[in-house]
Amino acid sequence: MLTRAATPQVGGPPPTVSLGPVQALGATRFMAFGDSITCGVISSFNDPMLFVPSNCNEPVFSYPRQLRGVLTNSFPTQAFTVANEGSPGEWALNALNTGRFLQAVGSQRPQGLILLEGINDLNNGRSISGTVDALRQMIDIAGLYNTTVLVSTMFQTCVASFPDGSIRQNSSDKITAFNSAIVNMAAGRQNVYVVDLYGAFGTGNCDASGGINLLGHDGLHPTSSGYARMATTFTSALTNVFAVRGSYQ
Repeated sequence: MLTRAATPQVGGPPPTVSLGPVQALGATRFMAFGDSITCGVISSFNDPMLFVPSNCNEPVFSYPRQLRGVLTNSFPTQAFTVANEGSPGEWALNALNTGRFLQAVGSQRPQGLILLEGINDLNNGRSISGTVDALRQMIDIAGLYNTTVLVSTMFQTCVASFPDGSIRQNSSDKITAFNSAIVNMAAGRQNVYVVDLYGAFGTGNCDASGGINLLGHDGLHPTSSGYARMATTFTSALTNVFAVRGSYQ
């Protein structure tokens, strides 16, 4: 589900209005910004070891790379770029303080920005309000470049038990409050949309049978299937936001 401002965009147009099919997108240059989840770090299916790529453009299963593929297949007459600006372990706060976010937006000049970050802040004890304020500052910076922002909610993470006996909470008890704060922060902002990744993953991630498919055993990083779900979710969101209907040449 995609929302703008405080009111979810649900339902369809009045019966007398026909929008017609989407012929193309009004933007082709996108950037995905975030942490290891954007980069494409994956938790092994059989153990909690992580596959950490040396370059965020390497993993074929990363959601930005899959997203570009789905967009290209959907609109073959257009040439899309989806820059992967993931940085494993990064806090949203650090993305601001180091200038990495500003540099990425300034150099890439994306027409559309997908923003998914903050879980590392929460996992390291930063407050929900402080984390969401960092996201707000990113959105404000993007607005200076006339960039449309699709800020994402976080999928439900899970408590994970590791072979050495350690337990990782993964801020699983903070996710719904974090997502609500994101929605409230984005409300009323021009050219800012909320993508409901939490809803796209569903609430069964932590069930014995539900989490294996989309979420790895570390309780935090998606599987290849999870990344594919992210790609289709963001494709739908971009299509809704940048839809071009009618004749297109």
